[in-house]
Order: sequence, then C-alpha cells, then structure tokens
Amino acid sequence: MKTILIVDDSGFTRSIHTQIIEALGHQAIEAASGAEAVKIFKEKHPDLVIMDLLMPDMDGLDVIGQILAIDPKAKTVICSTDKQKVRQDDARNLGVMAFLTKPIDSAKLSSTLSNLLEN
Repeated sequence: MKTILIVDDSGFTRSIHTQIIEALGHQAIEAASGAEAVKIFKEKHPDLVIMDLLMPDMDGLDVIGQILAIDPKAKTVICSTDKQKVRQDDARNLGVMAFLTKPIDSAKLSSTLSNLLEN
C-alpha cells in the first residue's frame, strides 16, 4: 500500500480523489493549502503527490518546487482546471510526472497512479 498526498482547496475534489485512491488499495492523506502540503510532506514523506495549481495561499508549482527541494525524487502529478500549455510546460520543466485536467476522469487518474507507483 502506497501513501498519496492530495492537495486541493476543494473538499469535494479531495473526496473524489480519495475514493479513487482507496479503491486502488492505497492510503490517501489530504491538504487544503500549499503550506499544509509542504508540512505534511516533511512529516509523512508520501509516495506521490497530486497537486492542484490554483491554490489560495500559493501556486501549485511553487508548492511542488518546495517539495522537490525536500526530496528531488518525489513523484508529483498536477490535476487542475488550468489547461494552458505554458503551465503544462512549466510543470514538466519543474519535474512533474503527469498533468491531468479537471473534471478528472477516474480511469485516467487510476492508470496514471498505477503507472507511476509501479516504477
């Protein structure tokens, strides 16, 4: 069983992601802000982070930058309504492993997580 940190300011989105993750047999932990995500990452060292880009306290890419500064091998996935190509390019250049768009397709999220957690 792997631990996955879900970072999104929407409780509904976190709930949907948690259901998908738990159905795959993994443990989900949640953060509602970027600052909370960095704190939880330091404490729990999850196997993967799913990050929203549009957060109230800091940009999701800034949060991922802080997480990768803590652990350069951290596995990160963006899941956002922001579909701009420049944001996707910025995410990939930062080291994000996948960029998914909302509303999330549960099969796409499941296959992405399975692929990343197996490697």
